[in-house]
Amino acid sequence: MTQNGHKNSPSERLPEYVRILSEMVNCKTVFDEKGENKAEFEKFYSVIEENFPNLSRNAERITFGSGCFAYKISGANPEKNVMIMSHHDVVDSCPGWETDAFTATEKDGFLFGRGTIDTKTPLFAELMAAEELLAEGYDFPGINLWIGSSNNEECSGDGMVLAAEYFKKNGIHFETVLDEGGAITEGMIPGVKCKSAVIAVHEKSRHRFICRTSENSVGHGSFSKKTATPAENLCRFVAKVSTKSGKIYKPAFSPEVRATFERHVPYMSFPMNFLFGNIGIFAPVIKKIMLSIPAASAMLTTSVSFTALSTETKPGAQKSAEATMYLRCIREDDLYRGLEKIKDIAKKYNIEIEETLRDYCRPTDFNAEPFRKTEALLHENFPDVAVAPFLLTAGTDARRLTDVADNILRFAPIDLSKSQFASIHGANECISINNIGECVRFYKDFIRII
Repeated sequence: MTQNGHKNSPSERLPEYVRILSEMVNCKTVFDEKGENKAEFEKFYSVIEENFPNLSRNAERITFGSGCFAYKISGANPEKNVMIMSHHDVVDSCPGWETDAFTATEKDGFLFGRGTIDTKTPLFAELMAAEELLAEGYDFPGINLWIGSSNNEECSGDGMVLAAEYFKKNGIHFETVLDEGGAITEGMIPGVKCKSAVIAVHEKSRHRFICRTSENSVGHGSFSKKTATPAENLCRFVAKVSTKSGKIYKPAFSPEVRATFERHVPYMSFPMNFLFGNIGIFAPVIKKIMLSIPAASAMLTTSVSFTALSTETKPGAQKSAEATMYLRCIREDDLYRGLEKIKDIAKKYNIEIEETLRDYCRPTDFNAEPFRKTEALLHENFPDVAVAPFLLTAGTDARRLTDVADNILRFAPIDLSKSQFASIHGANECISINNIGECVRFYKDFIRII
């Protein structure tokens, strides 16, 4: 057991793991639509090709767009497709780093560098798991294993969108997709002293609407009858919807959010175990507490926000105003029911609403076999950690595959302290060196059991 109570990691290979991961971190793969970082991405792909020779020889590599890729290992008598994935683009450096963000640095048992958490370590471990299994002569019985990675996830780019289009066109469907999104964290649930391995089975959607109003002025503006201008109507509409959003979209516990708390009850002390063990009775109290915390509030309801208000006066005195409205929902039917109420308000202000983006991912059944197998694997590999389904309020590339996958799970076996969690997209991002080996072991086990 490690000092965290986990299985022994393959320590004899850790120096090699650190060397390869460091080479991956040293590539500044910050996506730039102008192509100015193309050389860094090409260097990254060379690092992969050189350090995973069995994978390079035995897997088919498909590229989508400017750099999203997927390796396919054709298994023996494949009955299903399985995808494990993590993106390889990273955010840029920021103030506060004690080391060079793009020079991997070993310090105090950790490897520092941009991407060590988000998400080059998971990608490295996925590739290494396949590499080692191939070297061992494993024939991947019953599955075609895919390892996918996009080059522009951080900017919601088109990499995995193009991959999904390819899969649809070629009739490729996945029983299970495992992406990043959940992790092993501490202090996530009140009253729980042990760490939590949270597997996100759903993520909040993104819906964008244009709210637009206009008028035709007759005669000179100084002689026209005074009525509310489009800008005034739009502002009143925005204010009304913003004020009423809490009643339009009432907070509720979705099945996965309820399960997050219920699965942690055995690890809670009194009175939290009593409170969350009777969540049906104490739901009003729990909701009130959660709504006062922005991160927790996002897990209970559809959020409404307005951006990019603008006005325009066209030739012939045609005046118009519009705003962009973003809705992020947990369940799409709830979103559209509430939208009808928003449209009723819009009618009072002569505003038309047009949907311009629908980005919804279906939730995964956490009682289905892929989740249960992953849960059992985590209990085996990390026996001192609570395991629970989870709702992700951020976003992942996996949502792009909702039409070609039956089960989408979001979890990487990265063991994060509070300071490590805070370093994601921040300064001094780092991974425990022992945890690197644990990640490789987890993905090897996952491939075998899934």
